[in-house]
Amino acid sequence: MQANNREAWLNNITSLYIRPHFAKAGYTIPENVRMSCAFTSHGSKGNRIGECWTDNASGDNTFEIFITPKIADSSRVVDILIHELCHATVGNQAGHKGEFARCAIAVGLAGKMTATIASDALLATINEWLAHMPAYPHAEL
Repeated sequence: MQANNREAWLNNITSLYIRPHFAKAGYTIPENVRMSCAFTSHGSKGNRIGECWTDNASGDNTFEIFITPKIADSSRVVDILIHELCHATVGNQAGHKGEFARCAIAVGLAGKMTATIASDALLATINEWLAHMPAYPHAEL
């Protein structure tokens, strides 16, 4: 498998590993999701490390997920991506409570729901996935 750019890499890990992982937990990630490595709406000086824009905000009804270019650690990128995919899966209207929290916990996220990290078990799973992936094609900005 080849990932020539960050977007291809994010899509590949989502298709190969994250979608099946969500399915095992009883959740289905919508098909209309685009993922990018880009600054969030707060720009390069903001503290947000990921963001999920609702499909209503997109001209073609696609969820838009942004992972900050400030982070290059592959396992951290994946756990941020999983957090944002929880938003897309349950809908942004859930915020970080209710159905979002249930989904996040079910797929292995832990900690404060506004700033989750991978649980030890999820981190071990992510590292297994990464062993079968090319390196994340990115350097920290």
